[in-house]
Amino acid sequence: MKKWIALLGVAALAACQQAEAPAEDEATTEAATPEAPSIAGTYEETNAEGKVVTTSINEDGTYTESIDGAVTESGTWSQADGQDCFDPEGDEAPTRCFSTSEMAEDGTFTATPVDGGDPITVKKTG
Repeated sequence: MKKWIALLGVAALAACQQAEAPAEDEATTEAATPEAPSIAGTYEETNAEGKVVTTSINEDGTYTESIDGAVTESGTWSQADGQDCFDPEGDEAPTRCFSTSEMAEDGTFTATPVDGGDPITVKKTG
């Protein structure tokens, strides 16, 4: 009888340890694959001359730019090698890539064209 009680105790302990193991695996999996923040949203961009452009970046990989509510450009966007790239529709305009700074306390950041040119000040507005 004592053997059965001892065996049942060992079996119960083993069952508890097996039941707890998946919880650790799930926690490890969640920690190993954190979700990257999305850049989707609406941004207000101001260039060195003070011209303001509004860009809407969509989750589906598309974007539109507008000035005073009138769409001036649309296309697709992507991120690669720490850069945000915008590829306008059509063959006339080349893809533009930007490197971005850390966000300042006022919520703005700087986007600098990789191929040269003046940086723009950007703020997410929606």
